[in-house]
Amino acid sequence: MKEPTPAQVKVLETVQNQSVHLNGLNATATEHQQRTGQRPPPAWYAEFHHHAVTREALTEAALAAAVPRAWIDHVRERGERSITWHPDLYLRAPEPIAWDQILDSLDRDVKRLREWTALDAAHPGPGAADGAGLEANLRALNTRITGVANLFGLTAGQGRQLWGTTQDWVQGSVTMLDGLSAEGIAQRWQHAMRTDTGSYTQQATALAEAGIPIDTAAALPRLENLRARVAGAVQPPQPLFQSARSAAEQIEAAVDAANLTYSPEADLESASAPPVFSDPDGADPWTEITILPTAEGVER
Repeated sequence: MKEPTPAQVKVLETVQNQSVHLNGLNATATEHQQRTGQRPPPAWYAEFHHHAVTREALTEAALAAAVPRAWIDHVRERGERSITWHPDLYLRAPEPIAWDQILDSLDRDVKRLREWTALDAAHPGPGAADGAGLEANLRALNTRITGVANLFGLTAGQGRQLWGTTQDWVQGSVTMLDGLSAEGIAQRWQHAMRTDTGSYTQQATALAEAGIPIDTAAALPRLENLRARVAGAVQPPQPLFQSARSAAEQIEAAVDAANLTYSPEADLESASAPPVFSDPDGADPWTEITILPTAEGVER
């Protein structure tokens, strides 16, 4: 029968013991309600929620790393009967693993990490106030991928077979921006920044608490090294459209160059100069009007 790897044992043990703890919390709540007729205090709900969310997040990460569901269900059922983990207890026969589906899901995350790394380097917004949003999403995505790869047990050689060398990662990241305008990159950057990666953060945290490394993996390049190399290779495109402020600045510069700048002194000088067209001094404009006869010779 297939045996779990050491990394899988850590996760299965954590899932089972989390289930034991949740079962104990349920028993405590039942006893409290029977004794007092009241619901448990808020602290109970906070603790129960924390352990329930952690167990579910760890279960999702384990399934993503090809831990058989039969094993996960088995240890959860034992934990719900208050049986703590023991390495001598047997596990059910695992179901066939859908390797194509699992590896395809991991590959999609790797491609997303490549794209986000390139967007982070190409977009001029990382220094803006919302730049921290993409930073947090990059970290969440990277730590979850790293944890899953380590739970998988992927080696450096297997990583190269799947995704190539670090230089291949860099080139793949840069290529994903080919043909995009600055406006297109900005749009994708906004989308990446607004993507909800909360579940990945929870999964990475749960994996770390179970003893699975989430900072580095043999099959993956280090994120900081990847970001530095992508930043050195990306050539951000020029915007197709200038901002309104930039256009105003260009107009002002053109006016200055043509010496057409408005001057209040020039207006004062013009006001004191004699008019080009004017009536003689003292002339009554109404006396100068000649009344012309009409066709019938009658004045009008």
